[in-house]
Amino acid sequence: MKYLIFTLTFFFGLITVNAQVIQSRVLEVEEANMKSFMAAVAKKTKMYNSKKDQARFFTFQILTGNNARNFVRMQWAESVEALDNIDTKGNDYWFKTVGPLHKSVGNRIWSRVKDASYAPENVERVDHRRIIFYNYKDSNEKDFWRFRERVKKAMEESNYGQRMSVLYCASGCNGNWVQVRFHHENFAGERADYGEPLKKMIEKYDEMYGEDAYEQDSDKVDASLMLDGRRIRHHKFLPELSSPRNMN
Repeated sequence: MKYLIFTLTFFFGLITVNAQVIQSRVLEVEEANMKSFMAAVAKKTKMYNSKKDQARFFTFQILTGNNARNFVRMQWAESVEALDNIDTKGNDYWFKTVGPLHKSVGNRIWSRVKDASYAPENVERVDHRRIIFYNYKDSNEKDFWRFRERVKKAMEESNYGQRMSVLYCASGCNGNWVQVRFHHENFAGERADYGEPLKKMIEKYDEMYGEDAYEQDSDKVDASLMLDGRRIRHHKFLPELSSPRNMN
């Protein structure tokens, strides 16, 4: 696959990738350090990541999988160049106070795929995430991205009531890894969101792209994946350990 900074060109057209990037790390924390770690992260974030022009960080606790109960810390930036602006004071404070309480595992950079992400207006922000991690084959990128683009358009046309963020791994991954992040209120809300709203979205998809198009395109995505190329995880957003969503 050929990359042009933040634009991906495929056989079937153009996928536009926002300049927005996310640098993420998994933070492993021993049970004995859990309370101290969370308090230290909250304090550091309030001091160094809560005002305009300060680096923005968002923290999630992992609910399922091998890393359950550990954390993901994400730095959000308008562009990859912004990652060159190192917050020396904030980082020094982190290493002194939070550093001894956790082990940092990996570092990945993700970019938001605008043409596949869906962000309805006037929908309240919620803290529960159902995340599907995909790893697709080079030879099947056309099938994978066509489906993701179509899902977004069907969500728009059916007035789907929840956000969906799609990120591709620009650095740090082995293979073509993609996150599809669904936003829900909680587990109960997740079940509700996948009821009637999902049914209406699929009906709209088939109306737009042909009879049984959703099932057929889904099958093509299944065939596009590498072995173990679909993993589902749940995360919980921790606002008290994160920058304000709207920083002034």
